[in-house]
Amino acid sequence: MTIKVNLLPTERKRFTFDPLVAVLFVLVCAALVGCVMHGSNLQSKVDERLAKIAQLEEEIKKTEQSLPIINEIKSQIARLEGEIKIVTNLKYDPVRYANLLTEVGKVLPNNVWLTNLSVEPSTTTVTMSGVAAHRPGKAPLATIAEFMQNMDKSEIFTEASLASTAKTQVENTGTGFTFQIEATYDPDEAAGIAEDKPEKAESKEASADQES
Repeated sequence: MTIKVNLLPTERKRFTFDPLVAVLFVLVCAALVGCVMHGSNLQSKVDERLAKIAQLEEEIKKTEQSLPIINEIKSQIARLEGEIKIVTNLKYDPVRYANLLTEVGKVLPNNVWLTNLSVEPSTTTVTMSGVAAHRPGKAPLATIAEFMQNMDKSEIFTEASLASTAKTQVENTGTGFTFQIEATYDPDEAAGIAEDKPEKAESKEASADQES
């Protein structure tokens, strides 16, 4: 048996240019470049926001450090305002109490006398105790009701309420009634520093028109 061997060199295949491969290569390169640029843009935005966060955190730290100072300043302002109010009240107290006593004399019926009068500035309340005596045509209980109505009509006193009442014997006049009335008062009105309220201003104008 004979074996034949071809010792002649084989012909090499020639390299051919494939357009599809070139297109794919260009697309891949373009995609890589796009990804790199997009990633760089995103990183820039991330860095910008991280810098903004750091700035805000620094501002928060500064603000937190300033809070005790701000609170102390607010406390000082509140104390000063309280002292101003106290000084102002002390300034007007003589006039205020004089006007209160004058107003009591105006609203007090002539068959009533007071046995006790107390004023509490912190709650702007006044408590009056006394006796309503019987007079011809003026019953004691009706007199007490008239007293409370006079207080309600007053520009200084408001919210008059009857705390207690009891029958008693009055010398030379017979039967009478003791009473205790509680009311509030307007400290500015009593001091003469309150501004005219709209309804009061209108009533004053109406009375002036009637007089003219």
